[in-house]
Amino acid sequence: MTAQLTTVVVLLLPFLAISALLVLAERLQDRRERARYRQIALTDAIHRELGAVAAPTVRQRLGGGWAVAMAVPLDRPAAVAAILRVTGQHFSREEQETVPLEIILSPETSSVWPRAARPAVPPRGTAGTSLAA
Repeated sequence: MTAQLTTVVVLLLPFLAISALLVLAERLQDRRERARYRQIALTDAIHRELGAVAAPTVRQRLGGGWAVAMAVPLDRPAAVAAILRVTGQHFSREEQETVPLEIILSPETSSVWPRAARPAVPPRGTAGTSLAA
């Protein structure tokens, strides 16, 4: 009897392990999809109300709740306040109960230099040379 029970357990063990891994993979995929949905909805809400001033990244925290990270124009406090208001409204509207919300703001870095900040040095090899030789 013990040998038969051991045989059945040994035969079922791989199937149980694979089933557990598939359930884990499905839960992780659902978690990623929820975060992706939340990120798209928050981006749409910010863009609808303020224009393209911020592009948030949303992830679900391990202990529960959400973490939102975005680069914002810190030199425009009214825009930052509006972004925080929209973010808070978006997460409070969709949650039935209070969940922790972590908002991480970083300064926006622009890849385009303002015209006044560009160096006034001419390109190499063009200073003092005539166009026609």
